[in-house]
Order: sequence, then structure tokens, then C-alpha cells
Amino acid sequence: MDEIGGKTMRFHRATLTFALLGTAFTGAIACSDEPAAPSPAAVSTTASPAPTVLGPLGFGKLRLGMNRTEAEATGEIAAFDDTNDPPGCGRYTARAGWQGFTNNGEIVAIMPGKLPARTPEGIGVGSTVDEVRAAYPTLEIGYNWSSAAVPDHGAHYGFLGIYRNMPADAKVTQLLLYNDRDTCHN
Repeated sequence: MDEIGGKTMRFHRATLTFALLGTAFTGAIACSDEPAAPSPAAVSTTASPAPTVLGPLGFGKLRLGMNRTEAEATGEIAAFDDTNDPPGCGRYTARAGWQGFTNNGEIVAIMPGKLPARTPEGIGVGSTVDEVRAAYPTLEIGYNWSSAAVPDHGAHYGFLGIYRNMPADAKVTQLLLYNDRDTCHN
């Protein structure tokens, strides 16, 4: 057997030995009268998956209009930054990395950033102006970004990348969900 083959064979024998010892040890614990603690492999350490649907009034567990205490109780908020610029306004960051705005401690805007989020009507980063207009006939083209009312709800979607004097091939570059109390960004 060559040098590499010999090392491989020793590695496999060692792995098999440890696997058998682990099985024997686990079996011995199982016979005990004491309850066994879950093995590290049995404990789930994966975080809950990031939400993918923005709207009609929230993202994941977070909802527009929640106060700070309610928002923190969702477990989705990593930090609040009460900048008070303009007065009453602040920002927050979610554990998954997205962010938004607060007004006097109330969640008024949600911005999923680079997450692969889509509205319930299927609009997301990369959607064209025609697709947005078809999904939201109330689309209003603005100077920096565009917006549309969320159907049957007191909120609005914002579409960055779609604006006045945009190039013909303009597409949505970021989504935003906000309510009428959002006076904290342009």
C-alpha cells in the first residue's frame, strides 16, 4: 500500500473506532436512571430563516405601528439608534441585518435591504417599472424613488431605483414599507 493509501486506511480505522466508542458510550448513558442531556448534535443552533414577504403591514414578526417594547419582544431587533434627527426620529437594525425608521418610538418604516424580499404581489429587487405599475396601479413616480399604496391597508411601498428621469431599463434596487407617520426620511 502506498503512503497516501496507508494514511487513508489508518484514518478510516480511527474514525470507525471513535464511532463505535461513541455508540457504546451513548448506549451506556441510555441505560442510566438519570435523564440524558441532549448531545450537541441534537441541539439546533440555526437561526430562524429571514422573512421573505414584505407587507402588507410588516416583515417577519415586526409590524408597522409597533412601539419599541413590542418590537423588541419579537426578537428581531438588534439595536435602536434614537438619533432624534429630525426630531423624534430614529433608526433600528434587525438581527438579520435589515433596518428601518422609528418616529417617537413607533416602527414607521421597514427596509429589508439586500434580503431576497418580495411584496405579496411578487415585486422585489430587479422588478421593472412595468411590473411595478401592473402590480400597483397607484404607483407615483418621485424624484428619488417611487411609492404605491398597499392595497386595502394604511401603508405604502417604496421602490428605490424607480424615479423621475430614470433610464429606460430602470429596475427596483431596494424595497421599503412605511406608514403615514414616517416623516424620518426623504
